[in-house]
Amino acid sequence: MRPVIVIVRTLALALALSSTVLADEIVLKNGSAFSGVVREEGDRVVVEMEFGTMTFKKVDVRSISKGNDPYSELETRAKAATDVKSLLELAAWAKEKGLGTKATDLYRRVLSLDSDQGDARKALGYEKVAGLWLAGDDLMVARGFVKVNGRWLAKDTAERLLEQDELARQENDRIELAKKLADQRHEQEMTRIALERDRLEAEKLDRDRWWWRNGWAYSPSPFCGVAGYLLPALPPAAALPPTMPSVLPLGQPSAVPSGRPR
Repeated sequence: MRPVIVIVRTLALALALSSTVLADEIVLKNGSAFSGVVREEGDRVVVEMEFGTMTFKKVDVRSISKGNDPYSELETRAKAATDVKSLLELAAWAKEKGLGTKATDLYRRVLSLDSDQGDARKALGYEKVAGLWLAGDDLMVARGFVKVNGRWLAKDTAERLLEQDELARQENDRIELAKKLADQRHEQEMTRIALERDRLEAEKLDRDRWWWRNGWAYSPSPFCGVAGYLLPALPPAAALPPTMPSVLPLGQPSAVPSGRPR
């Protein structure tokens, strides 16, 4: 935690030395100090610095040392700046005092009065190309750069990178196709093996049934080491002669002689 405090204090000191106007200083209860334009908003304290804005809770603030307030001076001077010249001067002053955001707003006000004003255009990042003021992506394209994967590259570098990306994509497609074909061949081979297994099982079942189809049955042998013996297959039950009943109905004579004379 202590190295961070040292860095913050060093940064605040550098900012204070670079601009005598940003004399406001805020000191937190943990000892950290920040210099900039300090203003209080409810239960918070806001410090505007060149590199950004920081906000703190008032309960964490030990002290606030107020210096000159450039915002008040800027507002006073902005009321009197109504033409291009005065707005340009005020924008340059605001930029010098570290009020970059306010300076940008003033330069935009200048362009609203004179859209071809060169100083304001350049301050906002514009560049004149073939008679047109361009900025941002349009300017990069006009300079011959190409945006690839979020980066602006020279045209030849971008073309090589795009070519490499295309070759990599083609190689990836080739690998994916080869994998799909391998999976398809594997599935076909497994299907063939399953069909062959079913065929062999069906043939074995047919061989086991051969003895019945030819009138013989296979039975294990009770003797010695003989694996089995063949017996004529019994005809189905419907082909056997009917059996004699063991008990005759009452009142009917028996068909079998008793062996004794009457």
